[in-house]
Amino acid sequence: METLTVSGHHFELTRVPRAGKRPLRAWDAADEYVLDHLAEVFENSSAPRSVLIIGDSFGALSCGLADWAPTVVAESAAQRHAITENLERNEKPRVDFATITDAHTEVSTFDLVVIKIPKSTAHLVEILHWLRPHVNPSSQIVAAAMAKHIQGSTIEVIEETIGEATTSLAKKKARLISVAIDSAAYDPGLNPWPKVWKAYGLLLTNYGGGFSPNKLDPGTSLLLDTVRNIEEQIDVSVSAEDPLTMVDLGCGNGVIGLRVASLLNGAGITNRIIAVDDSMLAIAAARQSWEHHLTTSGSSATPVEFHHAHRLANVVDPRSVDLVVVNPPFHDDRVLGDDTAWSMFVDAHKALRIGGTLIVVGNRHLAYHAKLKKIFGGTDTLASNAKFVVHRSVKSAKTVQRSGDDGVARTD
Repeated sequence: METLTVSGHHFELTRVPRAGKRPLRAWDAADEYVLDHLAEVFENSSAPRSVLIIGDSFGALSCGLADWAPTVVAESAAQRHAITENLERNEKPRVDFATITDAHTEVSTFDLVVIKIPKSTAHLVEILHWLRPHVNPSSQIVAAAMAKHIQGSTIEVIEETIGEATTSLAKKKARLISVAIDSAAYDPGLNPWPKVWKAYGLLLTNYGGGFSPNKLDPGTSLLLDTVRNIEEQIDVSVSAEDPLTMVDLGCGNGVIGLRVASLLNGAGITNRIIAVDDSMLAIAAARQSWEHHLTTSGSSATPVEFHHAHRLANVVDPRSVDLVVVNPPFHDDRVLGDDTAWSMFVDAHKALRIGGTLIVVGNRHLAYHAKLKKIFGGTDTLASNAKFVVHRSVKSAKTVQRSGDDGVARTD
């Protein structure tokens, strides 16, 4: 935990999930810059009546603007956890959360909008299109990011969607972008997101802020090719009265769960799917992908439930599932690391029954086999190519005895 000091105010902030041994702060210079800027702007003028924050990672902006009762657009369950925790720690009031999958918010027009610019240009596009009905020429919009993350395409997208953008001087390698909103006659066109495209015969919904929004990523493709004969790769001692329970962990647009359910059904194995993702955009996309499948398949639907959560352990009981399939992320926005993957593997070990199977795909250089061996006691390779590897690990009674059914000791 570290202290953020801005404009004479001090906030104790921490990251969620924790960043392991890496000394990563819960804010960056862009957060400091925008909070200092707004304190100066409103020092001698009335505070805005309605405030919207988009992209607050861990609560620095929410804490700094909490007295203005902001609405916070946060698609990540971990983000919401961090923001709520840090508000409580600093004795600030709770905020109202929103998501761009909502058709509207309770506030029709915002006086002030603060945006942390996301890594994905596609996500910025869908954010700005969603925002457009909630601002007018009297609204103030301030976007912030580290200077190296503000590209020509960033300015172009803002000006095509909202209005003229003016970039500030750099401060601690961060910049602000002020936006002058065009007249109401200005029409940026329809929001291009979400999109629908097809893979493995499945219609899939994809949001701009989702993983690989324009096509199936090659890691997932290798995984799905590898599990064509999944009945030979897992313990299938289940019955109609006791269906196989699979977790689609980090479900994204739902393609893994849909494909595996289809393969299990084709092999005569009754099953149910639990789709879990940290991103509300992913959950919305997966729901719509499953709805496409239900509409077009003409067959009885596999039972599926959806959970917006940043830890599997928060939504699934220990030793309650037979199969976990996952393509873990190795970055959180612009921060690279394996903390999220490690948490997924530990939670999968806890959730699996003895004899249950975890199937993982990852980039070869990430060396997931070493982590899986440490947690599961061993792993084997189902498939590989020049860039990706598919691993399979089985939970044994031996690893349960060694770890107390929690995997390797790990704090969150």
